[in-house]
Amino acid sequence: MAKYETLGAMMCYQDRLKVACTCSHRSDFSLGEALALFGHDATPYDIRRRMRCSRCHEVGKVTVTI
Repeated sequence: MAKYETLGAMMCYQDRLKVACTCSHRSDFSLGEALALFGHDATPYDIRRRMRCSRCHEVGKVTVTI
């Protein structure tokens, strides 16, 4: 995923947005869930700085992939 590309432009209906924290906790979101949570125009940077790990409660320490 390029630096400034958005969720709406990059994800297809079968894709999953995968988020991994530095504490090894992992989560994934369907296209509908990702768009509902982050919006059509969200960039990977936007998602990274907004995510809080439900295990260690750190903010912004995640890796985002599709």
